[in-house]
Formats: sequence, C-alpha cells, structure tokens
Amino acid sequence: MNFRYLITVSLLFVLTATTLHGQSRRRRPVVPATLHIEDLPQQPLDTLATDDPETRIIIFSNNTWRYYRPALKVRDSLPVYMQHWDTSQVFAYKSIAYEDLPSVVDLNLVKDLSGFKAPVVGSVLSKYGPRGRRNHNGVDIPLKIGEPIYAAFDGKIRYAKYNTGGFGNLVIVRHENGLETWHAHLSKLNVKVNDYVKCGQVIGFCGSTGRSRGPHLHFEMRYCDQTFDPEFIVDFQTGQLKYQTFALEKQFFNIHSRASEILEEDDDDFPLLASAEGDTASGDILERIAAAQKKEEQQTKTATVSSSNAVYHTIKQGDILGRLALKYGVSVSQICRLNNITPKTVLKLGQRLRIK
Repeated sequence: MNFRYLITVSLLFVLTATTLHGQSRRRRPVVPATLHIEDLPQQPLDTLATDDPETRIIIFSNNTWRYYRPALKVRDSLPVYMQHWDTSQVFAYKSIAYEDLPSVVDLNLVKDLSGFKAPVVGSVLSKYGPRGRRNHNGVDIPLKIGEPIYAAFDGKIRYAKYNTGGFGNLVIVRHENGLETWHAHLSKLNVKVNDYVKCGQVIGFCGSTGRSRGPHLHFEMRYCDQTFDPEFIVDFQTGQLKYQTFALEKQFFNIHSRASEILEEDDDDFPLLASAEGDTASGDILERIAAAQKKEEQQTKTATVSSSNAVYHTIKQGDILGRLALKYGVSVSQICRLNNITPKTVLKLGQRLRIK
C-alpha cells in the first residue's frame, strides 16, 4: 500500500512540475531587441508655431518632431526640383557637358541678409584648389564633434546618407537658383531626402566620417556638378555673405570636379587631431592657421609699404571684387584693406581701386 502511494505521489509531483514549467515558459515575457524611438508608433499630437510664418512644428506621440511647411510644397513643380533630381547619386547632371554651360551665370543668392546663414563660422584650414596631383573641391573648417551645421539658403535635400566615396555622412542641398551646397564628414544627419529646409536650419552635426583624420566640415559649392571656390561667396571667418547676386563665370569651374565619385581629398596634408571627447583642433592646427593668417597680413603690409610698385584697376562693367582678386592673384580682403572698403561695397564705374 505504501509503495503504491509513493508511486502515485511521485507521478503527481512530476506532472505538476512539468505543467508549471511549461506554463512558466509560455508566460515568460519576450524581451524585444533594442528599441528605438523611431520604431514606436508615430501619431501626430499637436502643432507649434514658429517665428517663420511658413513653418510649423509637428509633435508626435513617440517624442519626435519635424518641420511642416505647406507653403513650400508649391515649389515641387519648379524645374530645378524636377529636372536632374537624383537622390541616390552625388552627381545629378551627368548629361550636361562642361562645354554646354553658359559663360556666365547670375546667381541671385538672397533678397536680403535674412536669407543667408553661414553653414559654420571658423578658420578655413584647407582652401579650394590644387592639392598635389589632385584638386581639393571645397574648403575644410575644423570644428568640435557634434557642432551644428546649418543650411546656408532655403532649399530642398537632394542627397542625405553615408557616402562610400570618402565623404562619409553627406548632405547635399539644392537651392532655387540651381546652386548646390555639399556638407561632408558629418557625425549625424538631421534631414532626409526631399525635405525642404530653411536658411539656418540644422541639417547635421560635425564629425569625422569617411576619409577624414579629425572632426571638420568639408564644404563645397557646385553648379551643374561643377565646383568653384566657396570663398568667392562666403567669408567663413566672419560668417558674412559677400554678394547678393554673384556673377559665376565658367572659368571659375574646376572641370575635373566630376571625374569620379571619390572624394579628391588627402587629409595627410593637415592632421586634424582631436580627442575622443570632441575637443577642438589641436594646438598644431591652430598654429598653422595663425601662421597662414600672419603670412597674409605680412604680404599685405609689404604691398602697402611698397607704394612705388602699386597696381591700380579702373572699374568697368561686370567687375566684381572676386573677379579682380582672381585676375591679379590677390585676396578680396587685401583689396578691401588697401581701399578702405568692405566686400559688400558697391563698385562704381570708373572707380579706381588699388590692387597691390
């Protein structure tokens, strides 16, 4: 009797334990993979007004937000946002040959100064132009990791993703006048393709992605995929726009800028060093910048003292400071200092400017 009782109790114990174990396995909560905010349900909750009457902010249920600009949607029908609109490739004008470009393009940049904000403000460490056997198609400005990068003018995002050709995280903004601004090596993007952006909107953050040896912004200006010197238009040291309308001459273009989709940049020329915490550029870089500025100041001082060798130019139709600087091989700032004018000074026909 006792033996049968023990067997019965044992079987009941085994069955109960098995049932409970099965239930515990079935009831064990499934732990999801790492949850991202963007994966949560996104339902619009409210809209907020901004200082710009064309712009509102939509607040979503997953604690995210985005700009809403219904007035800008009417611009979708503009040819500049329809023709040669490629969101997968960096070059969108492959069907337009250099020979087919006009000799001069009048770029209407802004109606007033509220239509511009410098993408960043800082010293240009590496300028546009030849770099060894290749060409550096933009300017490089060292910054801290995470510093915001701004849209220079109103426009629409044509390209926004990681580029394997060396640009790293790259944002390309096309503007209504056909100008495109390129922003490379970003640590994070703040926009997506086909977004409309306003001047001064944060489109990304400084980083060191792609072919880069330290945090900096590689900034380009292009027209029909052809590059030209961004410093013709922007004074990055002060963050000022130099012209309201700029006569972009065909001779300013670097005809090799569309040779490949690989970033034609060699950072070995200037080691952009920064700590993992994102400190500013190293003392070595700052010393290089200071040395370059001192050299330019010394050259200007020498030119000023040597008045016997002074060179003058009489303003003719179509003359602008950038064009004169290229013609005589000097900087715009040097011409301004020698004539006590600013880059925004309106030049008058017949006016005599000292160049050197």
